[in-house]
Amino acid sequence: MGNTEVMWKLVALIAYLSFAQAVPKKFTSTKLLNSPDPSDTESLVSLPLQLNSPGQGAILDYGHEVAGTPYLMVTAIDQPVQLEVRYSEELSGLDSPFGDGPFPFSVGLSSTFRTETFNVTSPGTIHSYFIQGGQRWQSISQLTEGTLTIAGAGFEASIQYQNPEDLPGHFECSNSAYNEIWKLGALASTAACVEAGSQRATWEITPDGALIHGQKPALSALGNTFSEYTLSFSTKILRGGAGWAQAQTPSLTGLQLLLTSELEEDTTFVNTNTTITPPNSIALAYGYSFVNQSTLPSFYLDNFEIPFAIKEDTWYNIDATLLSDSTLTVAIDGTEALNVSLSDYGVSLGNQYDPTALPGTGSWGFGPWVDQVALYANISVAAQNGTELYRNSLTDEAVLAEYGVARNNATVCLDGPKRDRLVWLGDFFHTTRIIPASTARRDHVLGTLQLLLDWQNEEGLLPIDPPMGTDPLYAPQVGGYLGLADYQTLGLLAFTGYFELTGDMDFAQQLWPGFQKQTSWLISQINTTTGLAEISGFTGPASGTATSAMLVQALNEAATVATALNDTASAKNYTTTASNLADAIDTSLWNEDLGIYSTSLSAPSNFSVADISFAITSGIASHNTTRLTSLLAALEQLSLGPGYKDTSATSTTDPTVNISPNINGFLLSALMRANATMPAKFLLDTLWTAMIDDDATSTGASWEYVNAATRGPGLGLFTSLSHPWGGAPTYILPQWVAGVRSVRAGYEEWVIVPGLGFNVTSASARVPTRFGELSVSWEAVGEILSVNVTAPEGTKGRVELPGVAGRELGMWNVNGKDGKGGEKIELGAGKSSVTFDMRDS
Repeated sequence: MGNTEVMWKLVALIAYLSFAQAVPKKFTSTKLLNSPDPSDTESLVSLPLQLNSPGQGAILDYGHEVAGTPYLMVTAIDQPVQLEVRYSEELSGLDSPFGDGPFPFSVGLSSTFRTETFNVTSPGTIHSYFIQGGQRWQSISQLTEGTLTIAGAGFEASIQYQNPEDLPGHFECSNSAYNEIWKLGALASTAACVEAGSQRATWEITPDGALIHGQKPALSALGNTFSEYTLSFSTKILRGGAGWAQAQTPSLTGLQLLLTSELEEDTTFVNTNTTITPPNSIALAYGYSFVNQSTLPSFYLDNFEIPFAIKEDTWYNIDATLLSDSTLTVAIDGTEALNVSLSDYGVSLGNQYDPTALPGTGSWGFGPWVDQVALYANISVAAQNGTELYRNSLTDEAVLAEYGVARNNATVCLDGPKRDRLVWLGDFFHTTRIIPASTARRDHVLGTLQLLLDWQNEEGLLPIDPPMGTDPLYAPQVGGYLGLADYQTLGLLAFTGYFELTGDMDFAQQLWPGFQKQTSWLISQINTTTGLAEISGFTGPASGTATSAMLVQALNEAATVATALNDTASAKNYTTTASNLADAIDTSLWNEDLGIYSTSLSAPSNFSVADISFAITSGIASHNTTRLTSLLAALEQLSLGPGYKDTSATSTTDPTVNISPNINGFLLSALMRANATMPAKFLLDTLWTAMIDDDATSTGASWEYVNAATRGPGLGLFTSLSHPWGGAPTYILPQWVAGVRSVRAGYEEWVIVPGLGFNVTSASARVPTRFGELSVSWEAVGEILSVNVTAPEGTKGRVELPGVAGRELGMWNVNGKDGKGGEKIELGAGKSSVTFDMRDS
């Protein structure tokens, strides 16, 4: 076993040992739905916590993002007591009846709901059924009479949290805000990256069928093309009701139905929402859910009373038929309970992903509502002519992967721990750069990229957002590949970016064949007439600057990998193609009158943050000083209070406009490369400080979106407040403020350029490399700059004063040896001390 492998295994072992319980830092007393000010020290309470009347409770503050299976330790109780528990990333979510959820976009191997109720009957430790993916805040509220004592609460951790101060990579400077900003991406990636087997299955397979607790209906991977079918199944309600989905399209919208029992007193919680689930009824909804407490449109359509009692602990046979004329019928044990035309509700059953599909085409799935529990068995699907299309008893655990609810079998990084909890391909761009600068978890990067390649299709495309709980066997059915074509380019850049920072040859060799195949597909998308990339998506339209320049950057970086692997033919092909594509961008997309690179051929007067960013980082604009200066001047037109709006077409006065730390992260890197210190400082000081300024919204991790008007979470309670795609400063601050950057892949050769332009007087960073730790610190006192470097064996580098490379330096001293002039100070391995007298520079 080589030294590199030993190092990575040691890092993984240390992280594994950090798996533990997450416990709250502070308890605050509260009244139900009346959250106190967490800074009010008079409301602080301590354990054990005694509750003795409805409305009493506590708010638990964990201090930062945590995740895992919630538990409560009850040491004394005089009679059964019902407790309601809510979870939220921001404090105000605890005042919402659903916490900061629900999250019905994906199953995510976690709870869809952010509230749950416990009926406590005896002392002991109570565990939730589901993992709660990510939160800082939790509330406990007593609902019924009685007295009980809570001696402990917390989460059995499902992520490997480490104090950012103790990570292999680190950054610190004299600006305390920058220190906190650096931690944001580090914690976000820690919370979003999960170990194989750590996210358990959310269905329990029994001899009687699948035992399913309240969650978003999990869909069969095999039914996406089915239409005009009858779904038949058996269900036994154990508490509250049984829910299912039908005609769910790949966009995850479709029909939702809930069969509610008679809500027997012994099993029904006092906080059961009978408006949504009245007893002995079927509720009907369209969209993502029954409630619309998110950005995902959900429409509660109607409720239908059943003319007989639905008993709990009793099996019922359900037959649900949806026809292309929008007729929906449901029968229970052969008795018709529902017969409606969905067109009466204004529901259109078209499939936006497949306009040729019959109305109502889509899969089926199962999942009860919050706090409900039911058994499901004997699923069958039949065509209208009676032909059986599908059958499953739900008694074999193999079915878990089909429905996407199996325990995760790979170590992967998600877009965020709270939601969507999917392996989003394009989001990984920033994560692969954050990890080498913080956690150094090679296995997180390798596991994620290998999973994506395991799902690669014959064309070379990687899936956009594969879920954890299924298997590549079902990739043809559930693997969306072209919803965001530019994510293919960002995925390639995730691979090449990690190689650039680590120089990990074993990593590159293992994954190279798959990424070569993907690169071939990307090259095939270059229009032979315009010379531009016919790729569109999150960053911009087809035949546009952002998507084409991004491909230039990806091809050049792929050529670097190819060269390292002695694949000279691929390297030549990629560099030639990149050069031609860059020429086409310069020729067709530069708007001389406006001094910008146009968003696309069809929008020559528009420009965007992504256009500017990738025009610079790809090197296209960097080679032309006049154009670079013009681009940076145009950037001011996109400036808002926090950061920059996405495009020039976005309103500057609309209070709903959100700022993307993801897109602004691309820009921050570009500004650093362009030595545009002032706009880079503006970004850091306005956008990323929004994530740390308010204790009620801060999770210690980077956010998904920031609202331009309020500087609060951009999507309300739905916002992920722990999203690695917003954590670019975690890798940029060490490179450009501490100033330590890689010249040859993996810091085999490095350069240190102290970031004096950021109004900091000192900075330090440690960078884990395959050679060992590279550390640097510098301090400016008056006109004297002192730089200390400890470099591992096998590396070499240089120290430069910012802005004077290539010119005569002033007086300097290296390890006691004086000198003057020269272009740079060359250093080798070991410890070095360099002092500059900047008065003479």
